[in-house]
Amino acid sequence: MRDITTITASDITVSENINNGAAKALPCEPCQSGFCDSLAWDRRWGQRNWRWGQRFGALLCTGLLSLILAFLPALLDADEPETKKYGPEVVAKAEKILEQVQLRRSGKQIQATGTSVITRGISGLSREKRELRLLQKDWDAGGVRLNVLRQQLQQLKQQRAELSLQLARVAGDTTANNRIVGLLNVNNNQMEQVVAEREKTKAVMTAKRAVLSDAESKYAEKILAIRKQFTLVEAMVRDALADEQVAIALQVMNVNFDTPAKLTSDQVLESLNKRVERVEQEVFSETIPLQVENRSMYVNVVVGNKTTRMVVDSGASLICLPARVAAELGVAILPNAPEMELVVANGDKIAARGVILPRVRIGEFEVQNVDAAVLEVAADAAEPLLGMSFLDHFKFEINAADRSLKMLRVNAE
Repeated sequence: MRDITTITASDITVSENINNGAAKALPCEPCQSGFCDSLAWDRRWGQRNWRWGQRFGALLCTGLLSLILAFLPALLDADEPETKKYGPEVVAKAEKILEQVQLRRSGKQIQATGTSVITRGISGLSREKRELRLLQKDWDAGGVRLNVLRQQLQQLKQQRAELSLQLARVAGDTTANNRIVGLLNVNNNQMEQVVAEREKTKAVMTAKRAVLSDAESKYAEKILAIRKQFTLVEAMVRDALADEQVAIALQVMNVNFDTPAKLTSDQVLESLNKRVERVEQEVFSETIPLQVENRSMYVNVVVGNKTTRMVVDSGASLICLPARVAAELGVAILPNAPEMELVVANGDKIAARGVILPRVRIGEFEVQNVDAAVLEVAADAAEPLLGMSFLDHFKFEINAADRSLKMLRVNAE
């Protein structure tokens, strides 16, 4: 019988036949005995066991790798020395140092404690903002009423013109004449009532504009005061963070409570600064330069999408445009545009036609549907005037000394 170590190539062939699905292994040609047959079966089971062992080994390696990866962070952390925390006495001393410079720890954050004046000021704006909103709505309602009265007056004027034409046509017809005259009398009475109400509404709106402007100024001043107070607190925090003792106290807080290792005044006051910025967005102020020529102050005004130069005149009730300037700006005069008579500073009277300008803007201050007057052609030499139909929508101040127009707008919505 041959030793196992003397297995030849023919034995391997037999084994392959078995593995390939042969029903029975063929005998070895040299010996024609059954020993090689039984040996092939032993080798077949050995190969199967080897395959299962290979699979088991792979699974075992995968499991071990997963366990190593799972516990690796913990093993690494265990290798690092744990940072020693400061004792209660040191923490108390650090808190005392921070308290002296109006700082404190809140959770994992460092906060400034000297901000109560600012927070109370911001909270107090809510009530004033509501009052200011009511004043603005009241003022807007007055403007709507003036527009309604202007339309009514225009309709009555058109009605009067039609009645006058009818009266001319019925000359000699006493009955028709009397009827039309009666209608004209009613029309005149209605016009007088509308004009009286319009003038009364204008006077009321002038008074309300003064109250509204005063309220807007006070509101804006309070917001400016809040910003000044914030600037003072910001400087105080910046100085505190530069102090060596405070730096040590902050290090203690960082080690024991995981507060930021490095701090700036912007980080400490970030949330409060956002609150201040939000209320500042409600107020917009702009100082617009004026050009002075022959004792008149000029400003560039955008009408529609075109720009022209106008004289700033708070004594003029309307924007006044010479006919040539109105044509350059593309302002159309409708056939039924109301006729007007304007009185200039020297007492002269100038005929004009009323128009509505869809959009008028100076700098960042814009008003829509602005009343204006287009002067007759004979007054083409006159200067365009920026009057109160635009200026009265804002708190404004004309400063002749520094040649500027300061305008203020508060959005209380």
